[in-house]
Amino acid sequence: MAASLRSNTLAKSRTLHNSQISLRRGEYMYLRCVIAFFLVAVLLMSAGCASAPPAEARFSWTFYSSPTISPEAFVGQSVAILPTSSIQYDPTQEIYRETLAGTLYAALIKYSSGPHILSLDSVQSGINEKELWNDFKLMYSEYRETAVLRKDLLLKVGQAVGARFVIVPRLLRFQSETFDRATIVGIAFLRTRQSSVDIHAQIWDTVTGQAIWEGASEGTVASEVVRGRPASFMAVAENACESLASKMPWVNTPQK
Repeated sequence: MAASLRSNTLAKSRTLHNSQISLRRGEYMYLRCVIAFFLVAVLLMSAGCASAPPAEARFSWTFYSSPTISPEAFVGQSVAILPTSSIQYDPTQEIYRETLAGTLYAALIKYSSGPHILSLDSVQSGINEKELWNDFKLMYSEYRETAVLRKDLLLKVGQAVGARFVIVPRLLRFQSETFDRATIVGIAFLRTRQSSVDIHAQIWDTVTGQAIWEGASEGTVASEVVRGRPASFMAVAENACESLASKMPWVNTPQK
């Protein structure tokens, strides 16, 4: 009788132990499912962010505007865009410097009420037609050293292309960066890829030889992605140029 009782107790103990093991296994499987669901949710959220439009930011500043210049002074006049200069020669930035003038032209012509804008191609054609290659080269080489456009050479260029004013754009900086935003167990599932460009511009009067306006702008495009590259130079340059164009002295800014 006692032996039978001990046998039943042992059987119940084994059954309880097996039940506890099964419960622990179930809890472990549940925990694994929860973790897997969380990882899938993170990936889906990342994919959603990757398909969303990138965030854009643009800023612009006016550093100087001649008190003798008003929007009316540009009525019926032409403004020529000259080649882009840079702070210092950098072979990696040359391709960007060459395309900035075209991007600025596209931004400026959106303001139909402003002066007639002459593209860099028109300027180069006018210089070539009037055979002013040496004067143009000398003017720019001196500008890189002195930041001044020599009056006599500037007047020749203005007459050659038919422009009273010229814009000298300058590429200050172009930079692309990547930041980890969501990291799980040391693995980055979400990254912010950001590109920024800073540009500067001056407007010169070809008749008086005076710098009548100066400003700068910054454009930034950032996106959160799982994979991919930062925004291209053209994307951020378009942002910066449109912001700079809105600050031009012939643009009538509404009073707040």
